[in-house]
Amino acid sequence: MSAFQHLSVDRDSRGVATVTIDVACRPVNVLDDSLLLELASLTGQLHQDPSVRLIVFRSAKPSGFLAGADVHRIREVANAHEAESMLSMGQDLVGRIEKLPAPTMAVIHGPCLGGGLEFALACTYRVARDDAATRIGAPETQLGLIPGWGGTQRLPRVVGLSEAVRMILEASRLTAEEARKVGLVDLLLSPATFDDELANFINDCLEGRQPKRDPRSRLTQLQDDMFIGQWHVLREARQRIADKEKHYPALTAALQAIETGLRDGMEAGLAAERTEFCRVLFDPLCRNLLEIFHWRERARKRDTWVAVDVAKGPPIKLVAVLGAGTMGAGIAQAAAAQGCSVWLMDLTEELVQQGMHKIETLTQQAVRKHLMTPADGGRVMASITPTTKMPAIANADLVIEAVVERLDVKLQVFSELDKILPSHVLLASNTSALSISRLAAPTGRRDRIAGLHFFNPVHKMPLVEIVRCPETSSQTIASLLDFSRQLGKIPIVVTEGPGFFANRVLFPYLDEAVRLLEEGLPAEQIDSEAKQFGLPMGPFELLDLIGLDVTADIGKTMAPLGLEESPTIRKLTDMVAQGLKGQKSGAGFYTYKDGRRSGSSQTTTAVASDVKLPGPHDFAGETLSGIQQRLVLSMINATADCVHEGIVAEPWMADLGMVLGIGFPPFRGGPMTLIDHWGRDRVVESLRELSELCGPRFRPSDYPILAARSSFRT
Repeated sequence: MSAFQHLSVDRDSRGVATVTIDVACRPVNVLDDSLLLELASLTGQLHQDPSVRLIVFRSAKPSGFLAGADVHRIREVANAHEAESMLSMGQDLVGRIEKLPAPTMAVIHGPCLGGGLEFALACTYRVARDDAATRIGAPETQLGLIPGWGGTQRLPRVVGLSEAVRMILEASRLTAEEARKVGLVDLLLSPATFDDELANFINDCLEGRQPKRDPRSRLTQLQDDMFIGQWHVLREARQRIADKEKHYPALTAALQAIETGLRDGMEAGLAAERTEFCRVLFDPLCRNLLEIFHWRERARKRDTWVAVDVAKGPPIKLVAVLGAGTMGAGIAQAAAAQGCSVWLMDLTEELVQQGMHKIETLTQQAVRKHLMTPADGGRVMASITPTTKMPAIANADLVIEAVVERLDVKLQVFSELDKILPSHVLLASNTSALSISRLAAPTGRRDRIAGLHFFNPVHKMPLVEIVRCPETSSQTIASLLDFSRQLGKIPIVVTEGPGFFANRVLFPYLDEAVRLLEEGLPAEQIDSEAKQFGLPMGPFELLDLIGLDVTADIGKTMAPLGLEESPTIRKLTDMVAQGLKGQKSGAGFYTYKDGRRSGSSQTTTAVASDVKLPGPHDFAGETLSGIQQRLVLSMINATADCVHEGIVAEPWMADLGMVLGIGFPPFRGGPMTLIDHWGRDRVVESLRELSELCGPRFRPSDYPILAARSSFRT
């Protein structure tokens, strides 16, 4: 075989050719142009070699098999002709692999996603390592795209139409066991005996012993294989996505490509796949989703936030978490799950054990969902040491304070910690709003103190705000960046200010919702309007999730920024005094039973006559109701203020923080992107109208370049 940069090929005496993929200068294997060219050259050689009896594709990288196509390359595609060429190249390669004269095998570990799955689907056999890191799926619709290298055609033929439609529309990432159950994988290989089991399976294939796949049910087979069943599956799928296709046109595009292939055959289906891919690729909604992917990757890079010459600190291996409540327990579990040894401390044994019970529950849920193996779950629990003694944590590399959100309590904790911790230990607070400078003031380590604000629930929310006060050193920030990435989180570094970034933007939005409620609108209507805009939950649902007591405390911190007196702090304080704290107390703005919403709370029935709503207005072809304008423009204005004041350094950072931390609709790109899309004049005009109608809190932001900018998306 010819020499390659990204591939190595080994032949044995039995005629087994093992092709090992190791893309140079990348931490993961991605199907970029150079790898595609080498694979095309290799398959050409293999087609001409009759001595090869079996071809095994595997990865040399511990990170995984194939993470998919190069999304950054897709983002840079300039026109439909270039896109068509890229798609044809990928489809041709996958087709050539499928038509190789010898059987082929994909040996999967870690991610096998998007183009990686399409590559594997072309192979005769697929085997997978049975551990929590293995993920197999088609996540393209999450980026506003569809599978473009034959996934819409081959996946239904391998797993059946029903399962393929579900996987593509839901952007599923299956575990190894889930993939085996749907027939996507022929055999699971134990990590402990991986090589031996693989060798045995290769022998079976050479000797003609075929693996047995789990049969689909008779009903599923009828649905998948008969015209009337296929029609029913596709009809139900279109009904399911009816309320999403406006904002995610890739869902309809994927179904169109699948249906064409079923009706007219593979070649017509591949052509439809190319057509539909090109159509959605240049849709503004898709471009926004691709930008967010790019920003996520950029935020993970250390040199985005600190200078390249900042020395790398020692690795953080031992973490102490003070406070065993919901946030403390979540942080402890996240750190332990990524290999850290953890001390969990609280004032009493009862509080600590309650925290350990929360951690055990989270870990058991992760095991049930195949996010970790039972053995990994056991290691997580074994790596956490509960304690009520502060001196026990003196050997930690990092101490994270997550006690009650009261400045006096946190100041006492920081003062005591400073006395017992060696000078090199980093100290971080999970406070959502309090001043890091004030917390650092009583200590002698101000350069080694920062905010490390996780979001609830910790195991689901990807964002971490790293809060830098004037005294915080760059090395401290660098160490916390490394720790955040170690936990699988996406960091944004923000400067100090009331509410930092996320809560600085979130509170005006929640405050506006409470004002609308006080003016007489029902919580259900306000929540519904927010969700119609694309937010994952309404403001009152969110208030109940966060906790009314927590939001009231945040509001008190934010009060000095307000241009008007807010009714929200009073409203929330009164409700908390009645025992209404939200989901955790069983009632807030809604009532809850067994953690599920069961109805409206009687406290939301206030009646008022003066509802201040502008009429429906057009924003770049989209009509926003008066309620939506008040809610959304409050967030946009606050985000622009944060950029203007330097709380976040660049607009893209603000947009990423809003999408990951608050759930701003990702297809909209973020508040700063919306300013570009809607136009400065339109946004300022609407803010001025709201300011006249509702009050000075809507005065347009002083951000000096609110107009469309072409330079910030870099």
